[in-house]
Amino acid sequence: MTGSVTLSLAGLHSALLPLLDGWPLAVVGLDLDEKIILWNRTAEQIFGWTAAETIGRFHSDFQKKSGPSLRRYLKRVMAGESQANKELRLQTRQGQLLDVNWSATPLRDNAGEPVGVLILIDDITIRKQLECAQVESERFSRAIVDALPQHIAIIDETGSIIAVNKAWRDFARANSEHPEELCEGANYLDACDVQEGEGVQEAEAYAQGIRAVMNGTLIEFSLEYACHSPISQCWFNGRVTRFSGGGPLRIVITHDNITELKLAEKAIQQLAQYDTLTRLPNRMLLQDRLGQVLAKAKRERQRAAILFLDLDRFKLINDSLGHAAGDNLLKIVAARLNDCVRKSDTVARLGGDEFIIVLPSVPQTEDVTLIAQKVLQALARPVDLEGQEVFTSTSIGIAMYPADGRDVDSLIRCADMAMYRAKETGRNKYQFFSEEMNQQMMQRLAMENGLRHALERNELQLHFQEQTELASGKITGVEVLLRWQHPELGLLAPPAFIHLAEETGLMVAIGEWVLRTACAQNRSWQESGLPPLRITVNISGRQLNHSRLVETIARILDETELSPQWLELEITENLISNNIESTLELLQQLKNLGVSLAIDDFGTGFSSLKNLKRLPIDRLKIDHSFLQGLGSSEDSTAIIKTIIGMAHNLGPRVIAEGVETNQQRDFLQEHGCDEVQGYYFSRPVPHDEFCKLLRTIRAT
Repeated sequence: MTGSVTLSLAGLHSALLPLLDGWPLAVVGLDLDEKIILWNRTAEQIFGWTAAETIGRFHSDFQKKSGPSLRRYLKRVMAGESQANKELRLQTRQGQLLDVNWSATPLRDNAGEPVGVLILIDDITIRKQLECAQVESERFSRAIVDALPQHIAIIDETGSIIAVNKAWRDFARANSEHPEELCEGANYLDACDVQEGEGVQEAEAYAQGIRAVMNGTLIEFSLEYACHSPISQCWFNGRVTRFSGGGPLRIVITHDNITELKLAEKAIQQLAQYDTLTRLPNRMLLQDRLGQVLAKAKRERQRAAILFLDLDRFKLINDSLGHAAGDNLLKIVAARLNDCVRKSDTVARLGGDEFIIVLPSVPQTEDVTLIAQKVLQALARPVDLEGQEVFTSTSIGIAMYPADGRDVDSLIRCADMAMYRAKETGRNKYQFFSEEMNQQMMQRLAMENGLRHALERNELQLHFQEQTELASGKITGVEVLLRWQHPELGLLAPPAFIHLAEETGLMVAIGEWVLRTACAQNRSWQESGLPPLRITVNISGRQLNHSRLVETIARILDETELSPQWLELEITENLISNNIESTLELLQQLKNLGVSLAIDDFGTGFSSLKNLKRLPIDRLKIDHSFLQGLGSSEDSTAIIKTIIGMAHNLGPRVIAEGVETNQQRDFLQEHGCDEVQGYYFSRPVPHDEFCKLLRTIRAT
């Protein structure tokens, strides 16, 4: 916009507005006082104010955030100087600042005197945003490429280098007397030709690859090459790709330093087949070698054997002396095992404290026995760890090919089963696999599988055994005892399955079910009018170590609405004595819930009197084994008397379990035992029978 517009102010709005309302630009007219006299429809759309709101008002009322540039340009136009294509930021009704292209020219009357200003405004916000985004994208892309560790260059169809990244430039500066010959402006193909002339074989192949990509013969080319010097070994991977994107042809060249990758490949090959600690073959290499041994034995109709070893008490040594000592022991064991076998045999480490010995050819079973005995003797020798003499031993399971298995997995599985039998029958011995072991293992797996579904199939149930106060003869409590109604084996007591529940981790879920069912049942008895009773639930080792035990019990009490005073938790003495400090804290948290606490099997563990005084215990339960010795064992009699007297001095009440005779009851009553339970009073019975017992007592 140049020159000036001659028009009377009176006719400006009526004459121009119909024409200007169709313009894509905002048109604004100002008088000499900078009051708005023209405001077209596009101005309304861009800035948000209507003509009715703006006409007659000062322009500055609507541009308080626009900055000094607007005032400066307006002042020039008022002085008669047109302004064209000025980029400004103008305010909208919503307070936003728009990027605009701003042009203005003076308005003059017929006499040529200035009467105002005519302004044309183009909203360029979107264009500016796109421009900024493009600049930022280019800057970001360049920063990314410069940050890459690869050496990257872009060349044109003639081989001239157009651009390189920082890694390329740094490499050129560090490795060339004339780095400019490898950077922008230089010809990369010429540089390759020079190196070819100097005898660098890869240079010729690389230049041919680049030309093949240029002419379209290849889409991509790569070359891996070594670059060794007297002081170091290096490997590189050069890659050539092309792109055009609709524009001129461009070739991208990258060089990756793959030295670490090459060295890692060698290390990985070692790691993949050998144990890093003992340098023995690992499971992968063992399976390969054992497979070869079995294939050879099959061809030549020979027998072979594997010995599966597991160190005895290794965890105790590792935990007490530390992992460094444990690692040292494993290395010593590996060396001794290698000394026990022939060169043709393989000693491998499976992991942890487990080892396998493969014997490729064993004409007689006695040959295997001799090696097993040799291993036991070698590992029985003392070991010096951290200045301390340590004795260890191993349990060995032996499986024979082809009698026990004809493939790798079968033989290892059979040897593993035999090893566990050796541990179960005393440790520090060897055990040959037998079919009986396999049958027992299958039975165990079937039992474990059934136990996993017992809860969802409602096969678990509770039986109840009364606890009687000797002084009054009243039933003061009841202990819940878990039973499993197995679909094939019938009603099973805990010894048949609890150890499986503990080993598999199912004990936490089963224990929670027992707690919830017992609490709900006790609450149901109370609501039916039966006398309130303390209900005792055993807590297993798994539950005791569970981080949310206290929270779980509190939730169950809340959900069943059972008052905590009617719930007693029974914990065996051995579980308490294993870790007295952490157990003491946990017992106090349980006690704070308001429940009672009892120690089960008291007298069989190793609780000291000092620790017993610290425990928030309400009841001590004398183990039934002591009652069986009454009348025949002076020790049992003395122990029972001592427990009762000690407990009464410390505060807890005493309950004896396993009472089966009148003599036992009388003895306990005579020496002040508070409560008893056992077959003499009642066997554990199902819920319905126990309810009948409670109702009979209430009726009498």
